[in-house]
Amino acid sequence: MNLPELHTLIWDELQRGASPTRSPFTIWQLATLGLDGAPQLRSIVLREADASSGRLGFHTDLRSPKLAEIGADGRVAMLAVDLDRHLQLRLNGVAQVVQDAARIRAMWTGARPHTLILYKTPHAPGTPIAKPGDGHVPPQASGDGFENFALVEVRLERIEWLDLTPDQHRRARFERLQDQWQGQWIAP
Repeated sequence: MNLPELHTLIWDELQRGASPTRSPFTIWQLATLGLDGAPQLRSIVLREADASSGRLGFHTDLRSPKLAEIGADGRVAMLAVDLDRHLQLRLNGVAQVVQDAARIRAMWTGARPHTLILYKTPHAPGTPIAKPGDGHVPPQASGDGFENFALVEVRLERIEWLDLTPDQHRRARFERLQDQWQGQWIAP
């Protein structure tokens, strides 16, 4: 496989990860720089992958600490692994909260109801509560939670692909230079 074919394959995997059917590249670990200077890591669900713009998207609660972290320093790192195929993808980019109301509404409308219920909870993610049930949506809750819904977009700057197949480790890096991806094989 040559580097252009590999780049296309990576974006195919990212698009599959963002599709309604689950794949090993649906759930990602997202790293941000915490407001206290310490690294922060959490899982996100990939919701968009656009190869032509080199951007990924996920949604989150507007009250989430990760949005303050992204606002202070948008640089993020992402990692996902396909254990069955011995593949790892490592991504670096710059995240920002999407401001396009039509795009946000489209993402909301296309989401599954069991996902959207999370945005109706009375507390911001990470808020201390007395007991687990206090974090659930109360029966008398009004509204649909849209006011807590945010779409985050990550403009990728670097993609690393690592094949950990036994006896055949291979690794490649793609970097965006002036909106063009440049690939290079690198030592695993």
